[in-house]
Amino acid sequence: MTISAQTLEWLEWVKITSFPLRRLGSTGTPVEFASGCLIDYRGRRFLLSVQHAIAQQSKDWIVDLGQSSKGTEYYKPSSFNYLAELTRGISSLRNIDFCYAEVPADLTGVYQHATPRGAFDERPRHIFQSNLDDSPTINGTYAFSGEIKPEQHTPEIMAFEKHVYPGLRYQRTEGDFHVFKLPVEHPGHEHFRACSGAPIVDKNRKVVALVCCGSVEEGTISGVSLARYKFAFDFFCEMFS
Repeated sequence: MTISAQTLEWLEWVKITSFPLRRLGSTGTPVEFASGCLIDYRGRRFLLSVQHAIAQQSKDWIVDLGQSSKGTEYYKPSSFNYLAELTRGISSLRNIDFCYAEVPADLTGVYQHATPRGAFDERPRHIFQSNLDDSPTINGTYAFSGEIKPEQHTPEIMAFEKHVYPGLRYQRTEGDFHVFKLPVEHPGHEHFRACSGAPIVDKNRKVVALVCCGSVEEGTISGVSLARYKFAFDFFCEMFS
């Protein structure tokens, strides 16, 4: 199968759409891993991820901004905002697998293919300019990227496998989630660990969802819809203008 130059260029772009998130332990070593993305909305910049990865009450999460001569550069969000839904006639709240934090308007990051000999393929990570109203279509092709399988080489050096997962096809929407069919057999949840919160993007370079979960039996990946919760950002921007 021949892949067009346009598709190859798109897949190279997918690599830079996801920001690595780490939770630091008491010794300063990362102990939990997730992904996220940055969007500009209504003149403000937000970090988006998912609640099952960035659990409420958890602390010491950082955004990995890339390596420099001084070591790893990172940004530490002061707090995340979480969503829950109260259904009429039911007294209990249902947590929504989504969270976000406002970050400085000039926050950026760098994608790097790091090796023991240095960093290569160094590019700015993508920041989405989004109205948060894009949804997937049956005829579209989708992808996401992330860093998996962390390996601690030294107290200061940690290595990851960088992957792009292309060829997803939108199947249906179930409540909060858009469901996408993988182009191959589902390799198991461990293969996607640390991708939770990564943006699922289309060939128009729009973000439509954040990676949340999947089904090995169905061979699918599910992502929380951003359009469904646009109102939360509008409320936040009005309240904290």
